[in-house]
Amino acid sequence: MLVLSLRYKTNDHFWFTFFHEAAHILKHGKKLLAIEGVEGMDAKLEGEADRFARDVLIPRREAQELYDMSNFRFCSKKMVSEFAEKIGVAPGIVVGRMQNEGWLPWSHMNALKVKYEWIE
Repeated sequence: MLVLSLRYKTNDHFWFTFFHEAAHILKHGKKLLAIEGVEGMDAKLEGEADRFARDVLIPRREAQELYDMSNFRFCSKKMVSEFAEKIGVAPGIVVGRMQNEGWLPWSHMNALKVKYEWIE
């Protein structure tokens, strides 16, 4: 069973977390109990799950192109949106990856992320 919350309430966090947790099921077995905030999580397994999620959302070859785009010329919202469309993901996922890698400040382009909220 895979259970997610709306922690951070944006599409980049949601989908990264989904694929991270799916990696635990696919790669580490169905009996692994992974609960955020619980001490003792294996750093190797966590790193493997992080890499799986990262590479499923934006494969390595495309990530290299994104790195080049973000580090060697001005990167605009339009460029991020076009890149996202080209690889078939939401622009917010691209922004989240760039922020996480340190290629874009955390305060930049957050308007491209989809915000989620619980409806009562």
